[in-house]
Amino acid sequence: MSDKIRQKDKNNISGYIQGGEKKVMTKFNKKMINVLATATLVAGVAAPIAALTAPTAIHAASSYVAVNTPSISSNQQDNATLGKAKMSVSQASVAKGATFTITLPKGFSFSSTDANGAALKGAVGATTSASEATYGLGIYVDAGDNKDAAGFPDQPLKVEQLTSNSAKVTFNFDNSLDSAEVFMNFASINVTGPSNGPVKVSIDAASASGVTSGEVTIANVVSSGQVSLSANDTVSSEDNFTATLKVKEETAGSLGNNNIKLKLPSGFKWDSAPKDKATILIGTAIKPENVKYSTDGDTLTLSLDKVSSEQTSFQLPVGFYVDDETSAKEGDVTVSISGNATTDVSSLVVGSYGQIGGGVSVATPTTILAGHDEQKIGDVTIKETVAKSFVKGRTVTLRLPEGARWQSTFDSNNPGSSFSGSMENSNGLGGAEVSYTDSDKRTLKLTFNNPNSTTDAGTLKLKNVEVATQPGFTGDLNVDVAGSQGLSGTVKVATVKQAVTLAAASKPTLTIGLGDQQVGDITITEAAKEAFVKKDGSREVILELPTGVRFASTPEVKVTAGDVKVKSVSTDTYGESNKGRLSFYIDSESATPSTITISAPKLTVDRTVAQGDIVAKLKGSAVSYTAYKGATDNTQNWKDNNTAAAEVAIATVGTPAPGATKTKAVFTLGSTSYTVNGESKTSDVAAYAENGRTYLPVRYAAEALGVSPQNILFDKATSTVTLIKGDRVAQIKLNTNLLTVNGSVIRMDVKAVTNKNRTVLPIFWVSRALDASINYDATAKTVTVENNN
Repeated sequence: MSDKIRQKDKNNISGYIQGGEKKVMTKFNKKMINVLATATLVAGVAAPIAALTAPTAIHAASSYVAVNTPSISSNQQDNATLGKAKMSVSQASVAKGATFTITLPKGFSFSSTDANGAALKGAVGATTSASEATYGLGIYVDAGDNKDAAGFPDQPLKVEQLTSNSAKVTFNFDNSLDSAEVFMNFASINVTGPSNGPVKVSIDAASASGVTSGEVTIANVVSSGQVSLSANDTVSSEDNFTATLKVKEETAGSLGNNNIKLKLPSGFKWDSAPKDKATILIGTAIKPENVKYSTDGDTLTLSLDKVSSEQTSFQLPVGFYVDDETSAKEGDVTVSISGNATTDVSSLVVGSYGQIGGGVSVATPTTILAGHDEQKIGDVTIKETVAKSFVKGRTVTLRLPEGARWQSTFDSNNPGSSFSGSMENSNGLGGAEVSYTDSDKRTLKLTFNNPNSTTDAGTLKLKNVEVATQPGFTGDLNVDVAGSQGLSGTVKVATVKQAVTLAAASKPTLTIGLGDQQVGDITITEAAKEAFVKKDGSREVILELPTGVRFASTPEVKVTAGDVKVKSVSTDTYGESNKGRLSFYIDSESATPSTITISAPKLTVDRTVAQGDIVAKLKGSAVSYTAYKGATDNTQNWKDNNTAAAEVAIATVGTPAPGATKTKAVFTLGSTSYTVNGESKTSDVAAYAENGRTYLPVRYAAEALGVSPQNILFDKATSTVTLIKGDRVAQIKLNTNLLTVNGSVIRMDVKAVTNKNRTVLPIFWVSRALDASINYDATAKTVTVENNN
């Protein structure tokens, strides 16, 4: 069975991600064709039940109604059977001798012969029943109780022809005892080419007659020979695909002696025989065997083998298939209509050709907060492109970006089949098993075990799905879609915005080595209510400063907008990191978005701080909840590297460290003698090589790199050497391979160590950090260091 089938639902959804499977086919294999029902297109003119024009008297003596209004063609014809009309005459409204006239419209006249050419009693006359058709115009009266009156005549009405299209009717009784009804049967009328539209007969009477003048519709004229054509009632299965064609004559005999031809587009052919015999919907003269079906490759011809004297309608189930997949184009399969019958359409969509597959869409992405969990994304709809696309075992995977996790994987390292949300299915496309793949479990995998059992494309909707996002994640949250049989693409499920923002009123320039330097107010603003989290003991807010910068005193922290509550404000430093911080706790979540102001904080800036911006980072479990909570294995990266909810430059260091000089130093391995700018000097520890790297005592290394003595710092508590050169600050911790340059950590391939109670540094790595060049002469065993200041 081919992967390309006919799609019953031809309407594409905007934003759909199309997927498909492909198999090798021969031209003799039928493609699955899922025929699409189209709206019935019938152009017949609707006949009004009654169309009257009458005087506006409050109490009309008579009224008119159409009993039936058949459709007729505009062709010239004799003895056409038009409709019947009824006149209702109020009791005691007419007297004996009252008259009214009936006039046919232009293009119509009374006939004196029937359809077989036999003479009628006359062109007009009174009849003995309402259905009697022995006149071109037959008039019958139901006199009610009036016939019981003394002297009631044998012929209560007199009908006489005035012209070829008018007649006069005279009452031979009065209706003082009861109301009466007059029936007008236009049974045999000659038609001479009227205009399309309603056929209205005029009723005229004298105002004193008791009969109300007016008009009544007795037929409708439609286009000559018109046939309406539509495709509906589709049926499909793996082996048999049909479209039911519906044909309706708008007037009797419209299709007789004519035909309708339906031509498929390139690459398609009709089945050689219909799927079943025709069903007659209207009429008795035409039988199923009178419906003729013939094909010539891509062209189907429909006809009748007899002309019916009455209106006929029938439906016929037909089938077609893909004969040449290289020519067959995907999309709507539209047949062109021709033949010598007049049809109401020139083309007809009988299906849509496409690949087995599916699509994933999100109608309404939501807005969620970064650093929060239990955030609902837009409902995700997974839909088959065509029915039966999702065979048993088919999979669809939805992979979140690095900064997001499905709530189940945020909560647990082993979520199993747990799913934070609900599922809603249609057309039997359900039973999807949930699992999480990949080591970081960002991929939600759905395995479909219940294939669609209907002929309509099925859908599975994931509703109220929850995710967690890392602090600082902003922008579109896009899910990568994949799965078996070629499904691919991306779909937006939400927009992520910062839960809180951090702003500085100003950015003053500070001086290194000074304390009590004031900066502008710092504000923390919620993007939505409850953006500050208070749950699971997560209530702390931390404003972290860079290494070497700390708060000189504890500033005032107050709520300046909204209703959030804070408590326990304090300042300290992060131990060995020497990073200043201000912290406080959320005592009550907000009902409206709130703003917290840190008023006029003062900072102390160490000499180790490099030139450039002082960037404060907002951290803590109250603003970066997901960096502190959640399953460790799945969110460890958030805890290690993505703990800041926001950051802002609150000041800048504009004074570069003094004392850098231009130098060229030459060291000889194994010797305590060296030169600086050609001047001979002596060190207390000889330069030496180990593990492919040259080590020098810290003081002599700094001199070689152009660092002045006052910019060489050693912290015994942390065993950390700090070298300051211009806008660069390099720090090396002894017995580790960690080199920090302006706050960025570099891993060296060797460690800084001590030798003979002296701190020795790997000069290659430090020279790179402080912008110096180094050259090694293997023959002379010398190392030349040039500072590029």
